[in-house]
Amino acid sequence: MNIKRKLRSVVFPLMVACALSACGGSSEPTASATDVPPTLTPFPTFAYVEPTHPPVFEQTGIEDSSEEDSESAGTILDPKLVERGLGRYKALECGNCHGANGEGTDLAPSLLDFDLSEDEFITFVRSGGDMGPRHQFSTDRLSNSGSRNLYQYLVSVAQSD
Repeated sequence: MNIKRKLRSVVFPLMVACALSACGGSSEPTASATDVPPTLTPFPTFAYVEPTHPPVFEQTGIEDSSEEDSESAGTILDPKLVERGLGRYKALECGNCHGANGEGTDLAPSLLDFDLSEDEFITFVRSGGDMGPRHQFSTDRLSNSGSRNLYQYLVSVAQSD
């Protein structure tokens, strides 16, 4: 009986091993449900998009370039802005060259015949105009609102003459 028992203990596991190998069992690990399947890496594709063009507007009115009135003559003055502009005039020491009231000195011309538009004035202040860097004010010395205020003051001085 001992032999039968020993035979069973050897034969039975051998039969189980054969059955498992016939069913696809192998010594390599099998995939589990938590494994991520491999994916294809998509390659980016680009489509050419035609650039848009700016719209073309038809000019309906003809500007009269022979205006005899200066641009600054039509400016509506705001007393607060004029007062702030006077503060800018003093802070930038414009009066040292142009005079305390803009009347002009030997160093600089009078501002009483001031006839620039606001945009022209701001461009002049930023670029220095014909005077170059000597008369150029960057935004750290004269902001855009400060430039508008100074413009208002200079227009008021020119109109009060």
